[in-house]
Amino acid sequence: MSFVDEHYNSLLRALVANSQGLHAHTTEGGDRAESSQSSDDGGYSAKNRLSERAFDLSTQLLTVSNGGGQPAASPESSSLAIGSSHNASRAINQQQASSIGTHFAVPSLISVISDLQLVREARSEQYSSRVEEGMEFATNLVLLNSVSAIHARAIEQLLDAVLPLSVDMDYWNAQDGSAISLALYFMQSLPWRVYGWYVQSATAIFECANNPTTDKARLVDVIRKTVSARLLFPDAEISAGEGEGDDRCDDVWTSSPLLKIPRSVNILSLTRREIRHKQKQLGNAQERIATRIGMLSQSTAAGAETTDGSPVTPEKMLRQVVCILGDLSQDTTTFSADAAAAALDITHLIQLAEGLASQVQNISTQLTCQVQGYRCPCLLARSWMPVLVLAVGARYLSSYVAGHRDDFKEWLADGAVTMRNYVSQFILAPLRSAYETIRYGKHTYSVMTEESLMSDFKSLESMVVGFAGRFGNVDPAEVSRRVESGDLSDVMRIYTREMQKPFKNAVFGDLVEAMLIQVQKVKVDVGQTMAALDKLLKSNELNFLLLSTVPATLSIYAAANWISAKLSWWVSGSSRYTVSSIQATMRDIDRLLNSEISEAKGHADTRLPATTQGLLICHTHYLRHHAMLLPNSTSVGRLRTGAGWFQTLPHTRSMFLQDIGDIERASFTSVQKRNVIDRMYRTFRFL
Repeated sequence: MSFVDEHYNSLLRALVANSQGLHAHTTEGGDRAESSQSSDDGGYSAKNRLSERAFDLSTQLLTVSNGGGQPAASPESSSLAIGSSHNASRAINQQQASSIGTHFAVPSLISVISDLQLVREARSEQYSSRVEEGMEFATNLVLLNSVSAIHARAIEQLLDAVLPLSVDMDYWNAQDGSAISLALYFMQSLPWRVYGWYVQSATAIFECANNPTTDKARLVDVIRKTVSARLLFPDAEISAGEGEGDDRCDDVWTSSPLLKIPRSVNILSLTRREIRHKQKQLGNAQERIATRIGMLSQSTAAGAETTDGSPVTPEKMLRQVVCILGDLSQDTTTFSADAAAAALDITHLIQLAEGLASQVQNISTQLTCQVQGYRCPCLLARSWMPVLVLAVGARYLSSYVAGHRDDFKEWLADGAVTMRNYVSQFILAPLRSAYETIRYGKHTYSVMTEESLMSDFKSLESMVVGFAGRFGNVDPAEVSRRVESGDLSDVMRIYTREMQKPFKNAVFGDLVEAMLIQVQKVKVDVGQTMAALDKLLKSNELNFLLLSTVPATLSIYAAANWISAKLSWWVSGSSRYTVSSIQATMRDIDRLLNSEISEAKGHADTRLPATTQGLLICHTHYLRHHAMLLPNSTSVGRLRTGAGWFQTLPHTRSMFLQDIGDIERASFTSVQKRNVIDRMYRTFRFL
């Protein structure tokens, strides 16, 4: 429920609690008799329609606790007679208007006007005293609902008018940020400046030339002023920026031709003056409207009493709307001081409410028109330069692409082949080998086979046994056993002896054979080492296969993650923008409350000023809009921000809106609202 709906319900509750016109003292039997009499009158008169409307309002706004909690009057018995509404009035007396629902939407102003016209028609007819007594109840009920709706819709219209001003002020702040922004803004608005200068110059020269009393000197002076730089910057302030304090600044500014602008007043400084002047005007308008919003919202800060302690009545609420909106509206007939000061009876009160309902719905449009000249440029003015650059760039880019179409096709084909080979060779092939290793026991990494090693060992054993047998060792089994253990002592003993005469024994002895046996032994040792290495590779083959895919997989994962992050940044733009906007708005609210706490030091029990309360409602209106995008699931959720994903509590949106309602409450002091801000920072991690 929005703040406007909450204000409507709270104001209606206060009006009903203080209304004396709802206390009808009739008996149920008399009402039934009057109902029967009225039903025989024939025709569907304004009184009957007002009766039905009163019944609808009573059943909508009141909870009647008669026995089983059902409404005391039924449509059959009360829709045709005003008198049957005494049951609803009796419920008001019993419950003191405390059971009015707080979750009803604000009626439209068209519906309010229709209800007030129906009341006027019904009051113009003639009835018996008993029916007139019941009509007073219906009239007051419709009037209370209409006044509450007008009051709430007035706040809504003011909010609709003030909220776009913040967007415009942000735009001007961005333009005033750097010299490049100022230059771009000047170039964007240059066609409109030249057109405005041309229209004003042509109009002035034409009027001066057609005036018979104009002499030649006056005509020359008008022509000289039409080429003034002043006409290109009609919204710039003379006393702002450079040249401040110079008494001749105004004269120099006004009389300087376009081609002879003084150095102290350059193009960028003139543009900055214009922007700051618009910022100032928008800020003044925002503060003026926010003050009215605060005054309207604080009308029921004390419950059933106004801020001055007097009871809340329809007449006071209408007077407040007239006084507050009188200086904002261009309609002087409806919003006049005389209407606010005159004492009003029920008939004039209905007429004033009907007039207000007709005029309040145009307040937003009127206020927007008043500040239209200070708002940001139109879409055409902001986009014609980018569109022109984009069109020219697209023209040359399309011609370049058309001239190199075959090259682009070849580049795309080469890129596709390269990517396919990269994935196939460095990711799919190792993974396929890993699968075959796991499924079939196939080994990819193998240095030496077991058969090759056994063949080398058998050759070494045969060579050693034959060599040792020629020198007297006739036990081949013993020699084979020593060879298996790596002992070549039989060969080394003969080798040592042969080395005493190496040249002779190399030609006529057994030195060469002994050396060849040692070479074979080295080969067998290397084979055994390779066999151990092969065993190590086989035991870690799966690790090596998976490890070989890591670089390629990581590179592809990094590229995919970057693309996914960019797409996710674009797709989740709404939630990301929502969180950043909420954080910025919360900061503005925090600054606003801190400034009020410092100013109201020693008076912590005082309420906020109307301007601060209005600005606060404007900020919370933004928060309500962005809060609709927050998760509201019954379980723990997730919310993406610019810093990543944040975990959210169950019913995050409901709790956030509840805290916003506490901030908007006019009865809270600045310290209490600052405590609500602290609670929100503790509760919601994304803040």
